[in-house]
Amino acid sequence: MSPLEPAYAALDASGMLARIMGQPEQIEEALARSAAHRWHVPIAPDLVAVGALGGSAIGADLCAGLYSDRLPRPLLTVREYRWPACVGRASIAVLSSYSGNTEETLALYREAGMRGIPRVAITTGGALAEACERDGVAFARMPGGSPPRAALFASWVPLTHLLATLGWVDDPAADWREAAAVLRQGNATLGPDAKEPANPARRLAAALHGRMIFTYAASERLGAVATRVRNQLNENAKLLGHSAVVPELNHNEIVGWERPGAVHALASVLILHDREDTAEVTRRLTLTADYAREQGAAVHEVSSRGESRIARLASLVQFSDYLSFWLAMRGGVDPTPIASIDTFKRRLAEPPR
Repeated sequence: MSPLEPAYAALDASGMLARIMGQPEQIEEALARSAAHRWHVPIAPDLVAVGALGGSAIGADLCAGLYSDRLPRPLLTVREYRWPACVGRASIAVLSSYSGNTEETLALYREAGMRGIPRVAITTGGALAEACERDGVAFARMPGGSPPRAALFASWVPLTHLLATLGWVDDPAADWREAAAVLRQGNATLGPDAKEPANPARRLAAALHGRMIFTYAASERLGAVATRVRNQLNENAKLLGHSAVVPELNHNEIVGWERPGAVHALASVLILHDREDTAEVTRRLTLTADYAREQGAAVHEVSSRGESRIARLASLVQFSDYLSFWLAMRGGVDPTPIASIDTFKRRLAEPPR
């Protein structure tokens, strides 16, 4: 690996680049843990509800898009303190918290216990692991020491394994191995070895620097990837971002582009593509891109790589992670710290005034 330019190496003091480059190994290690772990699921559930926030929740969203045409029962992501009424004793509650100390996830764990909802968990430890060990609740343990958003594959892989254990999807191991290979190839073209203009992530970061970024995608498969792009722009690059999906955005958001102004001139639209996008969706994305250009926005397009769905979604996740990293470097910020969240949590823990 070529060394990161000295100015950038000083900015990346906490090593986010190394974590992004380590994603193939993260997948392989998660596969090994999954092969050694047996989910003990007491029922054939009517639905699976994943209680999680932030970087611990996005894996469930990605699974829902990945398997939208294959899941025989609903897969829900619950980002709240309480379960919806549809989650009951015939369901399975999956509590996912990287730290094991997420306030909302712990509240969901307790409520599931009080309501008799079968529980499993995915965590590195913390209060969630302690509660699981105390209550005899099965959980998959992830390795610690990383920001949750940088441990996506460590939580996404075991969730696909759980769905396969339920018989809802095929064994994903081979597709994950392909994903690891695709991400290794991506490291060579998106990482520090590839300089501008040969590096598409660095080239796009240069084009997006100083602009507001709207990420658009097809809802069924790539909606969660668009969310991941937005989240990584927020946390790594310290930028506001926006994401939306077709066809829904064509019924409302597109009207917001009608009156060109200063915001439009500073806006860029990032379109995500996958080869399984339907003809209807592709047409809508094309027309949406054309319209945004007419209103003064710069439009950029990124396509997935790989054969299997898992590999293709993983390739877009990797691209978004590199994009947010290179934007952070251009913006002069360390991508790892999340000072605003830390401050908010501290203030939240204070007694009300």
